[in-house]
Amino acid sequence: MAPPLIQATALRKDHRLGDAIVPALRGVTLTIEAGEFVAIMGPSGSGKSSLLHLLGLLDRPTAGGYRLAGRAVADLCPDNRAQIRAQGIGFIFQAFNLLGRNTAIENVELAMTYAGIPRTERRRRAETALTQIGLGERQHHWPGQLSGGEQQRVAIARVLAAGPRLILADEPTGALDTATGREIMALLQDMNRAGRTIVLVTHDPAVAAYAQRIVRMQDGRIVSDLPAAIDRGAMSMIPQAIACPETTAS
Repeated sequence: MAPPLIQATALRKDHRLGDAIVPALRGVTLTIEAGEFVAIMGPSGSGKSSLLHLLGLLDRPTAGGYRLAGRAVADLCPDNRAQIRAQGIGFIFQAFNLLGRNTAIENVELAMTYAGIPRTERRRRAETALTQIGLGERQHHWPGQLSGGEQQRVAIARVLAAGPRLILADEPTGALDTATGREIMALLQDMNRAGRTIVLVTHDPAVAAYAQRIVRMQDGRIVSDLPAAIDRGAMSMIPQAIACPETTAS
């Protein structure tokens, strides 16, 4: 039996601010199987982005263990972490992270360059990915000539072409209008159906609804981890705050 794709155990992450130590994660344990679509939710400062950065090997934990596809990766050196990112992890961010002096197709090719894929194969994959997401006719446009939704599509094509097993998305619809956000989430859902594992950070319940499972965080800890349908049912049972009439002291 294959090990879980993600197996995080008692992860802690502390940040130093002057003389103070500020905990971002307080012992997070999380397992995600290959092929899952998981949304991580929580208020600002809950630790969800810090957790995503650790899962993507963009940062190292202060303490705890992390195994990716059965391999211990928490304490790897920067070069080894970069190699794993290039070959097996795709990132989608709210800010798109496109290079303004590169065309759409050149931006898509970039991640494959780091993975060591030959130039001819990079171009073929990039053209195919841009066509799949509906931008085949705009592949030679600069990012500044594309709308926000089109730029995010290029970012998704960049991941699609590279073919990673794991896709990490941090508020991928945060800079988009509602209709465009739905289009982006439909693309991510299609990628998951094709076998990619997706872990998505969001504050938006409508975005989280595309996931199969919802993990909720607060104050650096996981407070619930439920299938999406059960999570929605549990949240609907929480009463809304009721404004009480003011009373006058006698």
